[in-house]
Amino acid sequence: MKLTYILATLLMLSLGGLQSCQSEYAERMSKAMELKHKHQELMAVMNESGDSDIRNLLSELEKEIQIQAKISGNEDLFMKELWGQ
Repeated sequence: MKLTYILATLLMLSLGGLQSCQSEYAERMSKAMELKHKHQELMAVMNESGDSDIRNLLSELEKEIQIQAKISGNEDLFMKELWGQ
């Protein structure tokens, strides 16, 4: 009986940890999607205006997206999912 209780407890703890990781990944992806949307808007503005200051803003957004990817725990999958590659 004690072994069953211990195994059930371990299973619940491991599933809780897995859920936490998935939640973190989803949270990072949500933030990155917002940044991607801003990035796309700035790209459109830059293409129309040719303003070089916008390039600096784009670079900052790209750095922040990269940070979100690193925090997600699976950088390659994150970037593929975000940019649809």
